[in-house]
Amino acid sequence: MKTIINQFKPGYFLFILFLSFIILNFLISLNKGFFSNLISSFLTIFLILSILIFLMFSVALLFQEKPSPFIYSSIILSPIILLSFADRESTNLPLLFPLSLVLILSLIFFLILKGDFPYHLKKPVRILGVIILSYFIIFTLVNIYRFNNSCFFNPQDFAIYNQTFWNTIQGRLFENSTYGSNFACHNSPFYFLLVPFYFLFPHPLTLSILKTLLLSLSVIPFYLILKDIFKENISCLFLGLSFLFFPFLVSQNFTPPHEISFLPFFLLFTYYFFRKNKFLPFLIFLILSLSIKENVSLIAIMFGLYSLFCKRTLRWVLSPILLGTIWGILSLFIILHFQKIYQANPNSAWFFVVLKKRYLPQQGKPFLSSILRGLSYSNLAQPYFFNLVLHLLRPLGIILPFLSPVSILGVPGLLLNSLSDRPGNFSVFMHYNIITSCFLLIGASEGIKKLTKFRLMKKLNFREEILKVLISIFIFSSIIIHTSSWLTSGILSCKHNKKYIETVKEALALIPKEASVSVPSDLAVWISARKKYSLLKERRPEDYDYILTNTEKLEWLDLNKYVNIFQKGEIFLFRKAKKF
Repeated sequence: MKTIINQFKPGYFLFILFLSFIILNFLISLNKGFFSNLISSFLTIFLILSILIFLMFSVALLFQEKPSPFIYSSIILSPIILLSFADRESTNLPLLFPLSLVLILSLIFFLILKGDFPYHLKKPVRILGVIILSYFIIFTLVNIYRFNNSCFFNPQDFAIYNQTFWNTIQGRLFENSTYGSNFACHNSPFYFLLVPFYFLFPHPLTLSILKTLLLSLSVIPFYLILKDIFKENISCLFLGLSFLFFPFLVSQNFTPPHEISFLPFFLLFTYYFFRKNKFLPFLIFLILSLSIKENVSLIAIMFGLYSLFCKRTLRWVLSPILLGTIWGILSLFIILHFQKIYQANPNSAWFFVVLKKRYLPQQGKPFLSSILRGLSYSNLAQPYFFNLVLHLLRPLGIILPFLSPVSILGVPGLLLNSLSDRPGNFSVFMHYNIITSCFLLIGASEGIKKLTKFRLMKKLNFREEILKVLISIFIFSSIIIHTSSWLTSGILSCKHNKKYIETVKEALALIPKEASVSVPSDLAVWISARKKYSLLKERRPEDYDYILTNTEKLEWLDLNKYVNIFQKGEIFLFRKAKKF
C-alpha cells in the first residue's frame, strides 16, 4: 500500500480526477432515477466512491515500469461498473458512444502525461477542413433522413419558414399564413441573402442545409480566435470540436431554420476582429449580425460596454452602442408596423409582445407593481431556475470559475430567457441559448490560461503548454459526455416512416395548388409550399377547401360539412361539400 501511495504523483492525480469527473458527469447527465431515496443515495455514493478509489490505485500501478495486465482490465471495467448505476431506461448501446470516445480521450490524456504524444500537429488547417466537411456531410445526411421520415422538432415552425420563402419567390415578400409576414415576428433582413439559394432549390431542406453549412463553417472564426489564444494547435482542434459538439449548438442541426441559428458564423467573426483590434471588419460583421435578428441589438450594446471595460478608444465604445440602439428601436417600429397590417398572431415576437405585456405598466397599475408581477411569473422566480441554468453550464465542467470576462457578452441572451415565463427556452433543442453558448465557449477557452496559472496547477510541475492541451481535452470530454442530451432525441428517436410519408404525398397529389388546406402540425411541412394553409385547432373546421388529417386527429374532428375522398392507412383527406 505504501509503495502504491509513494508512486501516486500529482500528474496521476490529474488523470484520475479527469476520468472520475467525466464518468460521474455522464451518470448525472442521464439523471432519471439516479437517486431514488435517501438510503439508496448514500449506498450509491459509497459504492461509486469505492470503485473510484480502486480506480485511483489501479492508475497509480499503471505508471509502473511493468504494469500488470490486470490493471488494464480494471481500468477498462471500472467505467462499465459505474455505468450500471445509470437508469436502464435511459441507457442503451448507442449512448455508450460518448463514454467510449471519452475513454479514447483519456488514453490520449495519459500518453501526454507520459510524454509519448505530440501536442503540436502538422497541417492542423487540413485536419480542421476534414472536420468541417465531415460534420457538414454527416448532419446533412441526418437532416435528409429525418425529413424523409417526417421527424421534425417543432414541425409548425419548419412549415412557417418554408412557406415564408416559398411565398417570397412567388412575389409575396416573406408572407406566411401564421403571422401574415415574417416581419410581424422578427426583423431579419438577413433572409434576403438566403432567397437566391431557395429560388434555385425550392425545398424545405434548403434552409436546413444552409443552416448546417453555416454552423459547420462557424468553427473557422472560432479556430482563429483560439489561435490567437494558444500556441498549441492541438488545443485549438480539441476546443474547436468542443464548439461543434456543444449540446446547445450541435442540436441546432435538427431544429427549424430560426434566424438566430444562422448567427454564430457572423458573431464569432465580429468578436475575432474585435480581439484583433480591426475596427472596419468588426463593424461590417457586427452589421451583418444585427441584420439577422432584432435582439442582436443588445449584443451590439454589450460590445460597446465591453470596449469601455477593455479601455478601448471612443469609436469602439460609441459605434456598437449607437448601432445597437438604433437597430433595436427601428426593429420595434418595423415589427409593430407589420403586426398592425396583418393583425399578427399574439404569440409572435415574444421578445417584444410578452415582455411588454409582463413588465411595462398596464392601465391603472403602478410601474413597480407591473415589474414585480412580471418577475413573479418569470423563470427567474421559479424553484427550477437553478436547474435550468445548470443545464446550460454543466457541460463546461470545472472551467466555469475561470471563465474570462468576455462571457458577459452572452448575458443578454441569458437574461431574456430568465425574464421569460417559458422554461422551454433553456431546452437543448431551442435556439434561445445560441449567443450565450458562443461566448461561454470563448470565455472557457480564454479561461484556460487563467487556470494554468492557478497555484494548484503550478504544483503539478507541468509545462504550461502541456497543461493547456490537457485542459482542452478535459473540456472536450466534459462536453462530449453530454451527447445523450441531443443524440437520443436528435437521431436515435427518428423511426423509419417511409410508407406513411408516401401515403401523405399520395393524398397531397389530389389537392389543387391554389386550394386552402388545414392539417395537424406534424403534417404542416408537407403542405407549406402554398399560399394558404392552417393547422387543425378547432373541432369544427369550416373555412378550408380540404382537410388532410391522420387517425389521431380524426377522433375529435366534426366533419359534417366535408366528404371523404381519400383513405389509406392512417391518412384521411376530406373535401368541403359543394352545398357548403
